[in-house]
Amino acid sequence: MTPESADALFIDDTHVYSTSEVVRITGLGSADVAVLVECGAIAPQDPRAPHWTFAAWSVDVARRARTLRDEFALDDVHTVAVIVRYEQRVRSLERELARMHARVGSP
Repeated sequence: MTPESADALFIDDTHVYSTSEVVRITGLGSADVAVLVECGAIAPQDPRAPHWTFAAWSVDVARRARTLRDEFALDDVHTVAVIVRYEQRVRSLERELARMHARVGSP
């Protein structure tokens, strides 16, 4: 399966994805997935398990990492993981700001 066709796949929020499924869906290598875990961009459900499994949100993040790597022609997955972590932080801050605006009633 190519990453382009994997983009069209529906990610089931209730399904648990193995590392090999994450690799197949995202087009990343298993070493790339391990780097994303090491850098905290994604998290296996049980990091101590001999075979990692991932929730759907991790698959979405890994797909985004693959897109970023391709768009910016980045060879180092550590760099991609840092960018993904920054994106996650920005989104978190945007949600927090929206909640604060909702509480005080400003736009």
